[in-house]
Amino acid sequence: MEEDASQKTFDPTPRKLEEARRKGDVPKSQDLVSVLILATAAAMFIGLGSKISSDLVAYGRIFLERPHEISVGNGDMTRLTLDIFKHTGLAVATFFGALSVAAIAGHTGQTGLMFVTDKLAPKPEKISPIAGFKRIFGKEALMQFGKTLFKIMVLGIVAYYALKPFYFKAGTFVDIEPQAMGPVLILIMKTLLFQLLLVLILFAIGDFFMQRMNFMNRNKMSKQEMKDEYKQTEGDPIIAAKIKQIRFQKAKQRMIQNVPKATVIITNPTHYAIALRYVTGETAAPICLAKGLDNVALKIREVANEHKIPIIEDPPLARALFKDADIDAPIPSEFYQAVAKIIGTILSIAARRKSSQAAPPRITPPSIISAPFGQFN
Repeated sequence: MEEDASQKTFDPTPRKLEEARRKGDVPKSQDLVSVLILATAAAMFIGLGSKISSDLVAYGRIFLERPHEISVGNGDMTRLTLDIFKHTGLAVATFFGALSVAAIAGHTGQTGLMFVTDKLAPKPEKISPIAGFKRIFGKEALMQFGKTLFKIMVLGIVAYYALKPFYFKAGTFVDIEPQAMGPVLILIMKTLLFQLLLVLILFAIGDFFMQRMNFMNRNKMSKQEMKDEYKQTEGDPIIAAKIKQIRFQKAKQRMIQNVPKATVIITNPTHYAIALRYVTGETAAPICLAKGLDNVALKIREVANEHKIPIIEDPPLARALFKDADIDAPIPSEFYQAVAKIIGTILSIAARRKSSQAAPPRITPPSIISAPFGQFN
């Protein structure tokens, strides 16, 4: 079922914007392109118009002053035609070449270089009379018509006030020599073009930001679309949670498998359990092989009992190690002294009972975690 536009309240994601770009849907102001082309034409007219027109007049004077001297036989007419195209074509090519560059710059400056085929694909709605009627009389078309009408009114007012000073001087132009009218006409054109271009530039800037706003609104996303995109990029949340659970179970299994290598288990006694390994000459400091809370702690104690590993109850030390110690890493240096005393006690008991096969003793020493800490030797 197609979602209502009112449900699309979320800003488009980068993925959504990239998909729109691949389809050729990008924010672009045609007014900005048009004003750039017009500004280029005005600059060409003001900067090179006088020179181009003078060259053309000088070249064409022979056709008006001495047409009888023009030879039309023995291939001269062909050479004359090519010569005319050479002189006039260069001026025209320069002018339209500059306009083409301005048009390309206006488009690529807004969208960057892009090539899409979706816009070229045949679509039934492009030839449908009903779809065409909606395009002509739709909301967007009416807004465009209103904007254009307002623009024409503003430009008309600006043109009126730009030409008004020259209107009152029009009577004096009758006595001016034809050669002197050129600079006057150029002045009038410059004044009119400058003021109209200024207004058109302001309209183009406003249209640019309006097109970007319409583009963002057009690509807004609903909550369901956000969920669907998340599933496509990150995967289904249920599957992701299952994978996370499997990884946790495997990590817990690997941790429990390391418990038989432990030298001592420090417990809370019921809520926490930390398995430490220290072998003289093998480890520089005690290594935390495993740690767990509640059920995991119970499993650590069960494995320790099966392998006759000493279990020491020291609630403050157990809670502190559970919080600060990392798996498969040496314990923090502030616990060296407290753990050293416990391991030292266990090693001394193990030395006296080396030949005994009895169950591992349970020792409950007083908590010494708050004692001064030294280096673990």
